[in-house]
Amino acid sequence: MSKYLLALILIFAALYPKFPLLGVSGTFVAVRLEDFVIAAAIAFWGLTAMRQKYLPVHRSILLYLAVGFVSVFSAVFVTKTAGLNLGFLHALRRVEYMALFAVGFHFLQNRDQLHFLIRTFLIISLLVSIFGLGQQFLGWPVISTTNSEFAKGLALTLGEGARINSTFAGHYDLAAFSIFPLFLVIALLTLPRIRHKWVLVGIGSLAYWTMLLSASRVTFAAFYVTAALFLLLIHKRLWLIPLMALAIFSILISPQLLGRYRELLINHVYAAETAADEEVPDALKPPAVPEDRSFNIRLQAEWPRALRAFYQNPVLGTGFSSVGLAVDNDYLRLLAETGLLGFLAFGLIMLRIFKSARPYLRAPNSPPEAFIVAVTLGLVGLLLNAAFIDVFEASKIAVIAWTLLGVAEKAKILV
Repeated sequence: MSKYLLALILIFAALYPKFPLLGVSGTFVAVRLEDFVIAAAIAFWGLTAMRQKYLPVHRSILLYLAVGFVSVFSAVFVTKTAGLNLGFLHALRRVEYMALFAVGFHFLQNRDQLHFLIRTFLIISLLVSIFGLGQQFLGWPVISTTNSEFAKGLALTLGEGARINSTFAGHYDLAAFSIFPLFLVIALLTLPRIRHKWVLVGIGSLAYWTMLLSASRVTFAAFYVTAALFLLLIHKRLWLIPLMALAIFSILISPQLLGRYRELLINHVYAAETAADEEVPDALKPPAVPEDRSFNIRLQAEWPRALRAFYQNPVLGTGFSSVGLAVDNDYLRLLAETGLLGFLAFGLIMLRIFKSARPYLRAPNSPPEAFIVAVTLGLVGLLLNAAFIDVFEASKIAVIAWTLLGVAEKAKILV
């Protein structure tokens, strides 16, 4: 039964659109069907696995959550920088997401169950890609939560220039998710005796196409940086040349991705070089280019706001929810909301996950090892994404990531 619960969590998180069931008064948060599935899984874990042995990484997660609640208490009752309801609601969201690490760890019982979950995740990834391509080319519906009106569960279609999000809340979430199936496919293809390679190539190609259509600059760069790291780890340095060629080719054939990188270069590299030359007559200045709004909002509004919150209380921060819905940098959000203590506690979780994964970061020899490598590389990709996106606060990504990380941690014992 446990393997089906894990599969159900992944299916709902990845495939069920974010239709709200119940709204939470005074917030943009909504209770959704997957929340009941997750609650049932956590309750089942609480009844069956609470007395099992815990690893250092579990204690690190508990430490981070404890710091988070202390930070909220301080923010509500001492510094008055967060509201009681919203602060503790956001803290409970972290508990919901991170508890899935323990659920994934304790529900995985043997290698056969892991093989089942690998196949399930590949099928999920295929369906996510198909639905995303359907949005792009067939007018299939889009369910987004990028603003309060869309978050009501409106079924829309892509407008001109819009980017696909498939079954996710936004295109950034879809792109971040795509990293996991891509690395799983790559890791499985390196196995010496893997069957049905053409199926894996097909799933990987569709997942990659979907990532390109999402036109996420940061995820595209994160994928290639992490892929290059993987090639170095398995001593395939010559493969870096075709990898770089594929990256360049992909940018050139993706108009939206090419345009967004061009905006970044023109607005933040070329403009910086020419800004100092104030004596150039207006008639000789180059024509104005479209503003890179997403990056400018980070530089001028979101990041300075997070830094001000951190300076206000460097030790404990100003509490969950205190810096608004978006910071677009998870590290600044950590510092702002939970201070240095929360930042270091979260870093300890990552450190212990990577420490336990280190023996497996080589060319895998079996599907379980390939899964461990893929999830670890996927985590690296998320951490790179976190420099520009609140990726660990995106509910679908958080649910999938913490579940896969828990399963991978147990797989390290079963291998």
